[in-house]
Amino acid sequence: MHRSNRSIDVPRVSPLLAWLAAGAIILAGCSGAASPSPAASAAASAAPSVAAGSPSPVASASAACPIPPCDQPIVIGVSQALTGDKSDPGTAIEHGYQVWVKEINAAGGLLGRQVVLKEYDNQSLADTAVSQIERLVTVDKVDLLFGPFSSALTIPTSAIAEKYKYAFIEGAGGAPGVFQRQFHYTFFVQPATAEHQADPFVTYILSLPAAQRPKTAAYPQQDDPFVKATEDGAQATLEAAGIKTVYHAVYPPTQTDFASIAAAVKASGADIVLGGTIFGDAVAQVQAYASINYQPKAIYFTSGPSTTGPFEQALGSKVNGIFTGDGWIQSSKATGNAQFVADYHAMFPKEVDIPGEAAEGYSVGQVLLAAVTATQSLDNTKIADWLHANPVQTVQGPIGWDSIGRPNGSYLLEQYQSGKLYVVAPANDPNKGADPVYPKPNW
Repeated sequence: MHRSNRSIDVPRVSPLLAWLAAGAIILAGCSGAASPSPAASAAASAAPSVAAGSPSPVASASAACPIPPCDQPIVIGVSQALTGDKSDPGTAIEHGYQVWVKEINAAGGLLGRQVVLKEYDNQSLADTAVSQIERLVTVDKVDLLFGPFSSALTIPTSAIAEKYKYAFIEGAGGAPGVFQRQFHYTFFVQPATAEHQADPFVTYILSLPAAQRPKTAAYPQQDDPFVKATEDGAQATLEAAGIKTVYHAVYPPTQTDFASIAAAVKASGADIVLGGTIFGDAVAQVQAYASINYQPKAIYFTSGPSTTGPFEQALGSKVNGIFTGDGWIQSSKATGNAQFVADYHAMFPKEVDIPGEAAEGYSVGQVLLAAVTATQSLDNTKIADWLHANPVQTVQGPIGWDSIGRPNGSYLLEQYQSGKLYVVAPANDPNKGADPVYPKPNW
């Protein structure tokens, strides 16, 4: 997962995909062909470091390729966390982008043109991500942008996209700080915003019979805007319901030793733990709790468990009983998901368990495809305007947005049982595969 700045050239591969034929748009009113934006025209001819997969021999406009130059690729710029503390989920999102690009090129491209990613590794650093997005727009002159992993990087980089009026479709920036500035061009591609991620867990805990319901809770959390929003919302609701907070602490993203935090949480006597985590800190918390035989009745992590393969490899059977909130499960019955899973496994055969972040990255591509197809345009303002008015079918289900790019759905409650991640609530969700287990098994 240690990568340097480079471009990714995605080759042309297999036949037209079923989900594309079915259409990713569920309410897409198609407009006529539009002229390319100045930025789009310049980008297609000003990206010498990006090679086209299989360029079309036709450079002029046609019904199949309404926006020339048709022998040049459409370039999508990405600043991603491929190294540093966010590299596991950042790499997972990048894999989702790659699968989508491979599919779209196999299907004939976007508006008849091949698609390539122009990607830089921001090393999980916000300042680096900002400078890279600025470069992608002003120097590389890409046609379109995809967002990075995490709210901490999305908040500053979305300001650059807004300044240059680029649609900023992103799968991992759902903290309130992303939306408080009321940007027009940012769209978060998950079912709901951060402050609602733990809602299904809180609802489940409060549904327990009074005799079983926990009386105390602990909130160890990383200093991260997404985590803070999730934890604050859950803590307020649980406290209002009478579940007392006995531990609350914020630690830096660089924290790796959780021995003292685990000892303090155990000493607090907390019945349940809501860990505000990204990935490595979730793994480290479990290992620290297990090492001192602290056995909470339930434990929830904001991020980490959904990065399934690496999480399971790091913790083995200790994953059992851990809850998280997400919008996707590998066995999802959502339209197009079976094709996504098959294509992901074909592209990354060693990854049996697909991370949820990969589905979020793939969904970003689905959303872009829907908007570009509907508007027949690479004009970012037309794309943004269309997304504000039209929900899109993704592998996470249909997602629509309000005037500032907030999705309007709800998360699923998921739990590891027998080494697999299952949807355990809500009860009427078509992807529900098991009932919640409480209290959790000992690790």
